[in-house]
Amino acid sequence: MQMRRTYEAPASPSAVVVIGLALIGAYVSALLILVDRTSFDVWGAVLLMPILVALTVPALWRQAIREADPGTFRLLLLALVVKLAGAVARYYVAFSVYGGAADATRYHSAGVGFAPLFRRLDFSGVHLVAGTSFIETVTGIVYALVGPSKMGGFVFFSWLGFWGLFLFYRAFTLAVPMGRRRSYAYLLFFLPSLVFWPSSIGKEAWMMFSLGIAAYGVARILTRGVWRGFIYCAGGLWLAGMVRPHIAALVGVSLAAAIVTRKGRIEWRELTPVIKGASIVAVAIVAAVLVVHTDRFLQKSGIDTNQGVSSTLTDVQDRTSEGGASFAPSILDSPVRAPLATITVLFRPFVFEAHNFQSILAAIEGTALLAFCLIRPRWGWAAMRSLRQQPYVVFCLVFTLLFIVGFSSFANFGLLARERVQLYPLFLVLFSIPPAVIGRPGGERAVRETVAA
Repeated sequence: MQMRRTYEAPASPSAVVVIGLALIGAYVSALLILVDRTSFDVWGAVLLMPILVALTVPALWRQAIREADPGTFRLLLLALVVKLAGAVARYYVAFSVYGGAADATRYHSAGVGFAPLFRRLDFSGVHLVAGTSFIETVTGIVYALVGPSKMGGFVFFSWLGFWGLFLFYRAFTLAVPMGRRRSYAYLLFFLPSLVFWPSSIGKEAWMMFSLGIAAYGVARILTRGVWRGFIYCAGGLWLAGMVRPHIAALVGVSLAAAIVTRKGRIEWRELTPVIKGASIVAVAIVAAVLVVHTDRFLQKSGIDTNQGVSSTLTDVQDRTSEGGASFAPSILDSPVRAPLATITVLFRPFVFEAHNFQSILAAIEGTALLAFCLIRPRWGWAAMRSLRQQPYVVFCLVFTLLFIVGFSSFANFGLLARERVQLYPLFLVLFSIPPAVIGRPGGERAVRETVAA
């Protein structure tokens, strides 16, 4: 017996016009009130928001067309609105709760100084050094375009963060045909950490944007267009490497692992060794550059990288163990420490370890995410079973493991909660593949046909 799909009747054109005019009227009224009562720091953001939404809507609509699902457009549009609202929340916490004692204040001040120079196309004072100075330069470029609005800067960077999340989603839909798209979308777009942390002027939003581009490139390399994918991936890695080269290096190593373990296409089976060899050489060159860049970056940060991995991790522990959120980490220098290090990096602090309102919220989220993973062990096992058919899952798994090793030395819950947002978009892939699909007869063959299409 076939089930007939039912569709809701679309709203009449007159109703759409009335609703649209009402929304425009409300927006203009609110903007006029804010212009009269607040500074450009605030009302500049309100002026910017609809422009950013209008620039994003066509891409969301095209994604809904690709999936042949109108519900996808509504979901993605809601995710965009929530992400921009996250910028307002992040702004409030930074300047009302903490009184401006945030890195965003430094970036804002530098951007205000750079903006008038950049409008005159004067870039003589720019030094593209990895880290803080790069974000200061980017902030100056943003302000040269949209004006020196502090909240506007938060909104713009949050918008970049949304684009990163959207590209992670595109990568998933392209490279994980066995995956449950809607489940992944709910986790990716509405996890509080991913809404809140990459929503301010700073490195988190930029890294989310850069890693999203790189992940989309990885998905294309592993499924269809190798060279176009390599361009996306290389561009994303360069952008990420200008801020956190060590994270970009992890992406490069993870991609190499995925290339080595993936199955070759049937029609290219004789050329598979050549293709893999060329791909690995290209990735190795990029990874080598990133490793050298990372070594210089860490040495400039005062970390001696010539003393071995264990000593380097201990040095990182010492440098991150200041502040009220410090704790004794479980550095992953032996297999015995792996379970505690994994739980710490992915889920801690727990509620009994939280000492203020913000850490309590982080603890609630971490505990909920841990419970989510514990009730989905078969989904995680399904991801492991699909490794050869879906090499993007290999990429996500290796990146997760390397990230846990690297960040097991962090000794501050606040820093850890902020840094691991770079991991979550790839880690969540491991719990978004339903076991019913993996166990279904012909399921693996369907995946090979989809990837080869």
